[in-house]
This record gives sequence, structure tokens and C-alpha cells, in this order.
Amino acid sequence: MMPATTITAPLELLSLERQPERRRRGSQLPQRHHEGVALSFEDWIREGFRHFEGDRFEEALTVFDGVIEADARIAIAWMGRGFVLNELKRYDEAIDAFEQALNLDKHLYYAWVGLGRAREANGSPESALYAYDPALELNTEIVWAWYYRGISLMTLEQYEEALESLDQALRLSPQWASIWHCRGWLLGTMERYEAAIASFDQALALNPQDPWTWYYRGLSLAFAGEPQEAFESVSQALRIKPGLSRAQDLFEQLQCLLSH
Repeated sequence: MMPATTITAPLELLSLERQPERRRRGSQLPQRHHEGVALSFEDWIREGFRHFEGDRFEEALTVFDGVIEADARIAIAWMGRGFVLNELKRYDEAIDAFEQALNLDKHLYYAWVGLGRAREANGSPESALYAYDPALELNTEIVWAWYYRGISLMTLEQYEEALESLDQALRLSPQWASIWHCRGWLLGTMERYEAAIASFDQALALNPQDPWTWYYRGLSLAFAGEPQEAFESVSQALRIKPGLSRAQDLFEQLQCLLSH
């Protein structure tokens, strides 16, 4: 099971100084009034991302739609709309929003990442790669692009390339448990069980409360011929999430094996 992740909005996304669509007649920026206070266009955009980062997706969508209604040439508003629609699993609409953003500004690299994620979630991992690659051409330090690119390559069963992509993500963000989890899952699929276990251990050092990591660690230990350690790992998964059916099935199999 791939862990859910969310692209948050880095501060550079909220800086509109270099956006060409910001140049308009005179120096006026769109404004609206909230509780009697006039909000600038930048404040409006920041409000949308604050809702997004707080998982208030419908509120964020209302804000970004309001910006677009005020001026449909604002690339960052289309990008924000795409992020929200991804979280709402409205992937066709998200793809359209990201494409709108990129038609306005092809250098908005997080829009490329969001487009790739939407295409992957919509069942098109190969076309997702054609979005991650432009993002990385613009900025090789985007951990999200390397991570999601790795997931698409995993879906396409291009495992060695996927591993290289995840390793690049870890080079940039070694404290992100989800990358270690995905790397462990990938290595287990490649039947490199000792390396998979080491990756799961790294993930659990960062997030010891993830039942799926404990389960997959147990599965790798079972395949590596360590049934007792596998049993203990799966037992921990069930302590955290008693209803995890895959872990329960493996628990019973290991229990039967160890009782003989």
C-alpha cells in the first residue's frame, strides 16, 4: 500500500514577483473584502494555500476559483486549484487545471509535479513521466518530483530506474518516512529482502506508528527466512491497526508455522 502524501505549498510558490501574468494596466492588483478588510491578490492566494495545507479543500477550491474568476491569467491560481482537485480525487479536472497553469507559465515546476501526480492517479503512469521530467529539467532539487517519478516507474515495473529515483529523493529528504517505506516496498518486490528490511527500519525510526510499514517489514522478514522476527513485526502492525486484514492473514500463517 502506497502511503498518501500531500504536496504542501513552499514559500516560493507564494512569491508572484516573477510571474509575467502579474503585469497589468497600472499597478492595481485584484482585491476583495473580507470582514471589512481589503485583501490583495497575494493575500488571496496565500489564503487558498492556508486552507489547502489545513486540509480544508472545499474552502481552498472556493478561494482559487474566486481568483480565477477575477483574472483567469493567474497561473498560480490554476496550480492551486489543481492541487486541491488532486486531493479531492477529481483527477480529470486536476489535469485540466495544471495544463491551464502551464499554458500560462511553463516554468512553474510544481505544476508539472501536480500534473504528473494527477496523470498517475488517473491511470496513466507513462504520461506522468512526461510531466516529472520537465519539472526536474527546471529544478533537479524537487524531492516531490523524484518521489512521484519513482512511484510511476514502479507502476510501470521499471524497478531499477524507480530505485534510482527514490534514492535521489532520499538524498534530498532523508527524513521523509514515506520515501523509505516506498523504497522498502520496491526492494521487497525485487526480492532484495535484506535491503528492504533496512529501508523499513529507517521508515519506522521516523514514523513508528505506521502499521503498513510494520506489515511489509514482517512480510520481508518472512521471505528472508526469519519467521519469529516476522511474527513480532506483524504483531506490532496489528497492535496499531487491529483491523488490518493482510497483517491478520500473515499473523495466522506465521503463528501456524511457528507452532510446529
